[in-house]
This record gives sequence, structure tokens and C-alpha cells, in this order.
Amino acid sequence: MNRGNTSSTKLVWLGFFGMIVLLALLASFALLRGGKQLAEKQVQQQAGPVQALLYVILNGERRVVPEASRLQLSLDMQDAVDAERKTLQQQLQQRIDAAVAVAFAPVHGHVGDFADWYYSLTGEYMRYAHAVGGDMAEYLEQRLKETVFLPAALDVNLDAMLADLNAGLLQGMQQSGGRLAAKLQLFVAANSRPSDAGEVVIGDSLDLDQLFSSNLQLSTTDVSRQVFATLAATGTGAALAKGMGAAVVKKTVADIAATKSFHAASALLVKLAAKSAVKGGGALAGAGAGALVCSPAGPAALVCGAIGGLVAWVAIDKVVIELDEALNRKVFEDDIHAAITVQQEQLKESLQQVYAKVLDESFLPLQQNAQVLAVSAGEFIPADLLLRPEDEVDYEKQAVSPVR
Repeated sequence: MNRGNTSSTKLVWLGFFGMIVLLALLASFALLRGGKQLAEKQVQQQAGPVQALLYVILNGERRVVPEASRLQLSLDMQDAVDAERKTLQQQLQQRIDAAVAVAFAPVHGHVGDFADWYYSLTGEYMRYAHAVGGDMAEYLEQRLKETVFLPAALDVNLDAMLADLNAGLLQGMQQSGGRLAAKLQLFVAANSRPSDAGEVVIGDSLDLDQLFSSNLQLSTTDVSRQVFATLAATGTGAALAKGMGAAVVKKTVADIAATKSFHAASALLVKLAAKSAVKGGGALAGAGAGALVCSPAGPAALVCGAIGGLVAWVAIDKVVIELDEALNRKVFEDDIHAAITVQQEQLKESLQQVYAKVLDESFLPLQQNAQVLAVSAGEFIPADLLLRPEDEVDYEKQAVSPVR
């Protein structure tokens, strides 16, 4: 009986000490494993921060740009975007110059028709009639429209020209976007690597496909809306944006009416006074000659005298008009041509400014996002400091939105 108790006591103590040893072994293992993990964690914390990377999406492919490559990619992209914008702007300026010249050519061509009417007996007497009525200045402007601007169809040609320029801008931007995408694809490939499946990237993403789509791949409606909005915003006027041809015709006629030659054409008193002295003697001589020829007719001599006086009056008018034409027609036409040319050049300059602004606004998001690439992760640099000197002339200083 005692032996059984002794044996049981030994087993209890054996189990107790065995458990103590087992727990001690487990504790030692846990201590060693935990120390190792703690050491590894401390090593990781002492190591440099995770390298900031950037996703670039172009032509549907997502690539990773290391932070060390961001500056070079930024500079390459800025140069490519700026060069493409300048090329397209130069092409558009040449197109505007040619289109405006073609639209105004018929106007210059019909100036001689107005001069033919002006230096004619019909033109002379119609001006006298409207001078009596008190509306000769308005009549002259109306005749100018009828003989020059309506046959030249300037209003119709300018409206068609604007539509053609918008279509050319749309086509140019689409072609420019294609060329630019090809260039940027080479730059991205040289400064990035393919994105691994499931790779976690700490940093920003730059979706170039979205930028091209929203800024360089516009519809005809989008381009027209941008051009019209810019025309109105630059002080050209909403009327010009909605009906450029009619507005330009109105302005050109007003410019011509303000010339010295046109003022002289409206002032008939001086011309009439100059003619009166000549006509006085000439008409009397014509009346006397008529009466002498018709004297056998008796009372009819009065009618003959009147006819003779009228013929002499008209003959003198014709001679004076021809003399006036010989002396002044070239100056008269030159003044009209000069007024038309001034309006032509103003329109050309206005359109160049408008379309340059539309291009700037279309390329600016690409330029700004390219500039943001040069900023390291966690670092802020004002966008204005990233602009190169040549860019400061071309782009308005604006706050750069974060790349998303």
C-alpha cells in the first residue's frame, strides 16, 4: 500500500517537473523567435524609406517610373509638348494668313467698280439728289456695300473661313496628339519598366491617355465652342463670335467712311461752287447757241435754248468729272484699299491670338503634368518655379493641380 502511494507520488512529481521543463523550452523558443523578429524589424526601420514610384498609363499600358527617373522624363515630356504646340501654332498662323487674304481678295477687286460709279454722271447726280434729301453719307455707304461687299460676299466667305479654320484646328490637334503620343511612348519606355501584376506602388499615377483624350481629341462642337468663347473673352465681341462676317463688313464700311476721300465725297458744296463759275458761262453760251439754231422756229427757240443749256451743263459736268477722276481717282481708291487692309490685318491678328490661346489651353494640362513629374514624393515646389524661361512667355502662371 505504501509502495503504491510512493509510486504515485513519483509520477506526480515527474509530470510536474516535465511540464516545467517543457514550458521553459517553449518560453526559450518564443524568446529567441521574438528577439529575431524584433531585430529584423529594427533593421527594416533603420533602412531607407520605400522608394516612391509613379504609374504612367500610355496607349493602354501601365508602366512604373522610379523616382530617380522622374526628372529626366519630366524634361523630355516638357520639351516634346512645347515643340509640338509651337509647330501646330505656326501651321495655324500660316493658314490664318492665307485664309484671310483669300477672303478679302474679292473686296479689293471690286473697289474699282465703286470708283467707276463714283466718277460717272449717274453717280454725280445721284449724290446731288441725296445731298438735297440730307442722307448722302448713308447713301454712299449703301452704294459701297452694293458695289463692293455684296459682290465680294465677304460676310459669307468669312463665316465659311471660320468654320474651315475650326476644322483645320481639330484635324491639327488630332494629328499633333498622335505624334506627341509616339514621342512620349519612347521617353516613357526609356525611363520606366513594365508594371508587375499585383505590384504595390507608393506614389502618383499619370494617365496620359486621359489627358490626350480630354484635351487634344476634341469634337467639332468642342473646338467651335472654345473658339467662340475665346473670341468673346478677348474683347472681340459675342456678335463677332456668332456672326463674324457681318460684323467685319460693318466695321470695314465704317473705316472706309472715316477716310479723307470719303469725307470729301460727302462734301459737295466745294465741288458745286467750283463748277458754278464754269457752268454759268457755259450754260449761257449753250442756251444762246440753242436759241440761235432754233430761231426760225419762233416760240420753239425757248425750248431749244433750254435744251442747249442742259446739254452744256451736262457736258461741263462730264468734263469736270473726268478731270476729277484723272487727278484724284488713284488716291480715292488707295484710301479705300488702305481702310480695307487695316481691317484685314486687325482680323488676322485677332484670329491668331484667339487660336493661339485655344492651343495654349489645350496643351497646358499636358505641360503642367509633365512639370509635376519633377517633384519628388512628399516634396512641394511651386509650379511657377518649374517653368522654364521660354515657357513663362507662352503659359499663364497657374497653380498646378496634383497629378491623379
